[in-house]
Amino acid sequence: MRELEVPSTIEGDENATEMVRFWLAHGEPHLALLLGMYEDADTDEEVPDELWAWGNILSDIAQHIANGMSQSHGYDFDESVELLTKHFFSAMKERAPGLEGKYIED
Repeated sequence: MRELEVPSTIEGDENATEMVRFWLAHGEPHLALLLGMYEDADTDEEVPDELWAWGNILSDIAQHIANGMSQSHGYDFDESVELLTKHFFSAMKERAPGLEGKYIED
């Protein structure tokens, strides 16, 4: 199995939390997600909406993809973000709710 390295930039942060893992295996996507972290947070601050938080996570992932493609393949960052957004909405319309899975509680 091919695994990615944990970023060295998270070392030393005792609150570092893995939020998502994604694999392609047997020709299908497979995910592990940490859902409910934002709604379950023990804080004095107002807890953000879970879907709003995941929207931010997806945005961060898209921007990192665009930045990485810019560095590794010379793609234009803004064009990459625009195409990722276009393809995201297209895939959501064509494929959702076609993916199946189940929520596993600890």
